[in-house]
Amino acid sequence: MAVDYTAPDWTARVREATGGTGADLVFDGVGGRIGREAFTVTARGGRFSVHGAAGGEATVIGPDEARRRGVEVIGIEQLYGFGPHTGRWARRMMTRAAAGEIRPVIGQTFPLHRAAAAHAAMEDRTALGKTLLLL
Repeated sequence: MAVDYTAPDWTARVREATGGTGADLVFDGVGGRIGREAFTVTARGGRFSVHGAAGGEATVIGPDEARRRGVEVIGIEQLYGFGPHTGRWARRMMTRAAAGEIRPVIGQTFPLHRAAAAHAAMEDRTALGKTLLLL
């Protein structure tokens, strides 16, 4: 089940969909108020991953609050260890992409002179998948 976090009752819908327990794993790429609300619907014993701040600020969950709720908070700082592996991982994924094993979802394309419209589509959340500018 998908829940639209822009709907006013989205946290209630998450609780309803999970039988009142909340989600076992939450990926928070929005932050701010939405991120704080997402943390409230993370199940006891669940994990809450902060990996972005599209809303302007990253969600900050203090260790005491996480411990009280029984939630493991995984911060974006854990991504720092990825650096030494990114070259190898990128080569592996590009090899798989070239072999046709994986493909990105390209939802829409725009000619370069319509770059502003491409940005507007992403900002308005009407874009699906990747948005490409064509030269």
